[in-house]
Amino acid sequence: MRTNHVKAKLKRGKPSVGAWLSLPDRATARIMARLGFDWLLIDGEHAAQHPGIVSDMVGIIADAGTSAPLVRIPYNSVEWFKWALDAGAWGLIVPMVNTPQEAQQAVACSKYPPQGMRSIGGVFGPYSFGLMDATSYREIANSEILLVVQIESVQGLANVDGILSVPGIDVAFVGPNDLHAQLGLPVSTEGAEPEFVQALETIKAAAKRHDLASGIFCSNGQAAAQRIGEGFQMVNATSDISSLVSGAVFQLKEALG
Repeated sequence: MRTNHVKAKLKRGKPSVGAWLSLPDRATARIMARLGFDWLLIDGEHAAQHPGIVSDMVGIIADAGTSAPLVRIPYNSVEWFKWALDAGAWGLIVPMVNTPQEAQQAVACSKYPPQGMRSIGGVFGPYSFGLMDATSYREIANSEILLVVQIESVQGLANVDGILSVPGIDVAFVGPNDLHAQLGLPVSTEGAEPEFVQALETIKAAAKRHDLASGIFCSNGQAAAQRIGEGFQMVNATSDISSLVSGAVFQLKEALG
């Protein structure tokens, strides 16, 4: 059986570095899964993903044996949890969690009874963890699957202690663009406005009080290193699209002198 190395690393207080996959593309997942990232996040919120393609990408990442396959679902509703988890995702990022009740909904949808209400079924969940039978998978799924909630609104910020007090959550993850917008600031991933910095400190402190990890979306590796230095544990160093664009532009400039 394979265990969730990302969840274990975060529990030990260590940083975990991943990458964002926005392209609905099996080939991209196959390549990125061999580059050494701790985790790869298939973005189903802001990308034109299809459940069938997401399922294939999760399997490709899991079978490569290096990166944990994570999925950001589009919305905190039960069907998305079912599709991602039954595909074999090792973890979920749930966007725009604004209240303790919404956090409880996320936990309920991601956990088998008695901790939650996750429906029993699906073929590929066991395969992702190197198992062949559903019974063994059900015995380990609740403890191995990583549940990440995004704190990215004024309401979520105000309710952060209540949200993170819900048993079953593993990570408080900041969506910096939305949080900037909600605070009335120019949209930015790495902004340093006093209101934004204070919001980050509030979220990190709440996560620490509840013995949870904190994470944040980063635009590049340099920003990820800075955030790790600030105490965030779960960060992305790049995305498929940004790597494609920056690499192509660099090579074009090299060719043109």
